[in-house]
Amino acid sequence: MNTIPAELNAIAGQLQNYDAPNQTVRLDSDCKLTYEILQWAKTHPDGLTDDRPIGTVAISRYNKENGTEYQIVEKRNGGGQEIYEATITTAQDERIGESIQNWKLAWYQAENPDKRLIINGTVQESAIEMNAGKKHLADTSISCQWLLPFALANRATQMDEAFTTIDELTYCKTDQLLQGPEQIEANGQSLFSFRHTGYGTLPIHYVFDTQNRPVFVTFTMLSWILRDIELI
Repeated sequence: MNTIPAELNAIAGQLQNYDAPNQTVRLDSDCKLTYEILQWAKTHPDGLTDDRPIGTVAISRYNKENGTEYQIVEKRNGGGQEIYEATITTAQDERIGESIQNWKLAWYQAENPDKRLIINGTVQESAIEMNAGKKHLADTSISCQWLLPFALANRATQMDEAFTTIDELTYCKTDQLLQGPEQIEANGQSLFSFRHTGYGTLPIHYVFDTQNRPVFVTFTMLSWILRDIELI
């Protein structure tokens, strides 16, 4: 009998043979995490799933004098290959560990690399401004899906305050919440999970192993599975 926690239902077929990377690393150091992106395709009567690889996401973290810099490259296949390239800087934040200060995002199709959507964003005095135009008020910590695995790994206490996310660095969502960590188990392996919910957000789960590595991130139809850790 398969005992798969709800957090991991979408990738139940991947868990039995999953091997985490050999490398262990403190996620407040300079490092790079590479995930495979899977799309749920089918669930069988025994609860196991078929999942289709559709891309990768690589997140590099660098400590800087006044904060942290992240470099992200996400490649996702669909009607062609979409590519997201982003640089984000953050500052320490007592509520969620770190909060976004500014960023630059380039989105393009692999077959048209010269035709790019560019978004520059800054956070100043509780206001999020994109492309020196549209502003969003946010007097909370600010994060995004690419940073939360690191922020959650580096927190020492539970977070009980609302925060703001900038989904794919283009769309602001206020009144987001994190619950956890919750102890779960899959195929005899102890794990712990944080649940992200909020206005306009279907539940997202960030799942860590006992070495505090964010091995799985599960959205509704998509999931990330950690494939490589690199010290840089």
